[in-house]
Amino acid sequence: MAAAPSVPDTGIDVEALGRVRQLRPHKVVVLDCQCHSFDDVEHALCRVIPGMSRPKANEHAWEIHTTGASVVATAPQERAEHFAEQLRRHGLRVTVEEDA
Repeated sequence: MAAAPSVPDTGIDVEALGRVRQLRPHKVVVLDCQCHSFDDVEHALCRVIPGMSRPKANEHAWEIHTTGASVVATAPQERAEHFAEQLRRHGLRVTVEEDA
């Protein structure tokens, strides 16, 4: 009986690779929801996303309203997840996606 081919040892540390993947940029995407006003969205974005101005938050609110979604921040995975959780606490619908 033939032995199964062995997997070559590439010397890649799988745990380190996982940590590197977490550092890759992730997008924080706010999705449209008819239950919030522009003011609600702007307020949440300004409170949660560092450096978010009211005019920029208004641009995101319009994009969310007209296209259904807007990328409001890009950050390493852990930070992006933190932003998403904070925005969810304000009642917004949010996803986090790996930035390609």
